[in-house]
Amino acid sequence: MADFIGCDGSFKTSADFAMRAVDSGKSDFKQKKDKIMNRRMKKIMMPAVFLLPLAVCAANFPVGTHLVKGTLKDWRNKVLTSSAAVTIQAVNTNGSVIASTTVADPTADGYNFLLQIPLSSTATDSTAAVDDTLNCVLVQDSGLSLAVDPIPVGHADTVSTVSLAFVNMKSYTSTDDKGNETTVSVPAEYVDTIAPWMEAKEIEGDYDPFADYDQDGASNYLEYRAGTNPFFEFDKLAISAYAAPQGAPHALSFEYVGGHVYGVATTLSLVNPEWATQPVMKSETDSEHEQVMPSADEEDVGMATIYVVPAEGATSQFFRVEAK
Repeated sequence: MADFIGCDGSFKTSADFAMRAVDSGKSDFKQKKDKIMNRRMKKIMMPAVFLLPLAVCAANFPVGTHLVKGTLKDWRNKVLTSSAAVTIQAVNTNGSVIASTTVADPTADGYNFLLQIPLSSTATDSTAAVDDTLNCVLVQDSGLSLAVDPIPVGHADTVSTVSLAFVNMKSYTSTDDKGNETTVSVPAEYVDTIAPWMEAKEIEGDYDPFADYDQDGASNYLEYRAGTNPFFEFDKLAISAYAAPQGAPHALSFEYVGGHVYGVATTLSLVNPEWATQPVMKSETDSEHEQVMPSADEEDVGMATIYVVPAEGATSQFFRVEAK
């Protein structure tokens, strides 16, 4: 075995250099092994790095506001004004009020309140989520409160419409020859006012909203909604004049009762008719509306004219005025 003098002046044998070579080989192997392990650990850790953004995305966050405009009426089906001093509250299932507004004087369309529903991706104590249903509570200054029909929640930056009544409603159900059921609601106060008339007309039994006491073609329920007299055949809601100029909106005239809102329904055939809501205009150049309110004065009665755009290409079309 050869002997060597080391750089530091020490005496070395070939065995020493052989051991160092082995140690150096072990060191290189260890370094390569560590690098491989480090790469593996990084690959294992990489999914954890991307989990953090996913967790943030799953968190609850605001998504905007859904608007609910509506018409609040009294037991006579007349639109309330600001003098009614009624607050409308939207309440979630936890009992928290997430939106509130007071009744205002009605617009020309008959709407007298606007609720702004805050939305978030998941409902909280102060927000709602899209497609939720909120309880609706009406509160008077006197403290009297009344739960009414729930309010469905739509998407952000959209507007839905509702019609509410600050009354104790009685429900009535009728079944036709085909087994189809129809349910309507009429205020208990209205039924009480009808009772003396029924007695005077010698009409026996309970009030029936599906009957037609004066045989004028409009059911008692439709007469209630229109504010007309169900015992007087010449007092009913109907189109009294119709003008159809070529290439222009058609004009429908009818007698209105102050404080009521009206709309138009249309069908292309009277054989198995399918009535659908027809947008209306208050003038020939007005924008389209879902409903109109000729007058907010409860004592006002007169003639009103509204306009509709006929269906393009239709060979025939039929319209009717409805009290909303």
